[in-house]
Amino acid sequence: MALLERRVLIIGLAVYVVLAIAAVFLLYQPRLKARQESSAQAVQLQKQLDETRARVKGIGNLRERVAELQQANAQFIARVVPRSQMLSMLRQLAQLGADRKVRFLEIAPPSLDTLLQQESPTAPLRTVPFFVTVQGRYIDIGQYVEGLDKFPYFVRVPDFEVTAREDIRPEVEAKLLVNLVASSLATGGKL
Repeated sequence: MALLERRVLIIGLAVYVVLAIAAVFLLYQPRLKARQESSAQAVQLQKQLDETRARVKGIGNLRERVAELQQANAQFIARVVPRSQMLSMLRQLAQLGADRKVRFLEIAPPSLDTLLQQESPTAPLRTVPFFVTVQGRYIDIGQYVEGLDKFPYFVRVPDFEVTAREDIRPEVEAKLLVNLVASSLATGGKL
C-alpha cells in the first residue's frame, strides 16, 4: 500500500504542479500582456516626448527664420519701384549714367496698354520695360550696366545691342532693354 500511496501522492503533486503552471499561464497571461502593452506604450510616449522636445528646441530656430524672411521680404519690397516714382527713377538712372560718362540719347516708354495695367493683390508686381539708347565708351557702358545691381530699386538689363558708328568713334551706341520691377501698390516700402 505504501507504493500505491506514493504513486497517488506523486500523481497528485504532478497534477498540482500542472494546475499551478496552467493557472500562471491562464491567470497571469492577461497581466503579462497588459504589462507588455504598457511597456510598448511607454516607449511610444517617450519617443513622442523626445520628438516634441526636438520641435520645441526648433521653435527658436523657426522664429529666427521667420524674422529673417520678414526682413528679406521688407528689403525686397523696399526695392520695388512705386509707379508714381518711375519717371524720377529714370532721371536717377540718367544721372548715374552721366556720372559714369554714359549719355542717354533716348528713353522709349512701354506701350500705353502696359502702362495702364493695374496691379492687384494677387499679382502685386509687374516688370515694366523701357528701351533706352545710350552713347559712350564700351567699357563705360559695361560698367554702368554692371553697377545697376547696386541701384536702390530693381533694375534689370536682360538685352542690349551695341552699334559701332564711324561718326562717334571711339564711342559706341547701345540700345538697352531696361526692366523695372514696379507696383502701384508699393508705397513707403510697403506692398
